[in-house]
Amino acid sequence: MADRHSSRRMGCAVLSVTALLLTACSGEEKPEVAYDLPDTLCGAHVGKKAVEPLFPPGSKLTHTGDALGNGKYASGCDYAVDNAKTLLVSSFFHEDRPTARQIAEKRASDYGDGDKKVTVDASGNIALYSRGAVAVAACPGYSPDADDLPRTSFSVEILAFYPKDLSKADKTLTQLVRKLVPVVAKANSC
Repeated sequence: MADRHSSRRMGCAVLSVTALLLTACSGEEKPEVAYDLPDTLCGAHVGKKAVEPLFPPGSKLTHTGDALGNGKYASGCDYAVDNAKTLLVSSFFHEDRPTARQIAEKRASDYGDGDKKVTVDASGNIALYSRGAVAVAACPGYSPDADDLPRTSFSVEILAFYPKDLSKADKTLTQLVRKLVPVVAKANSC
């Protein structure tokens, strides 16, 4: 009887060790990014490291649209990974001077998946919402491409579809819109 219990225990121990080894050895690999990350967003150099958290695993990156610094009243571009929208970057000139909060509240309502929370940085010029970030800056004058429409300011906006939870990407989004503002300002003589 003792031999029977010993062999049963030994059999259970062997099964347990085998199961542990199989679980450890067959762990799922992290999905990979098989495409080159962009080091520019809509023609503005930002560096690959700056955009890495906003691009998902996948095999093919596509980019469409205009450069932000092209002088148009509205410009932008978008990125898709494996044909899924990933990132939209845009700039708009405004006749009035909306605040970053006002624009972010509208975007949160349109794209926030029900989350309308908006956070504004200390300067008041950058606002974050659940799917992106907005920065505003002064730019008085007239738009050369829009029949000399008056402008008083512009906004730079990033709408991100990855990761699903952008709460840990606040710093990334803030840094990106902060880098894009001077590019748009310089290209448009602001």
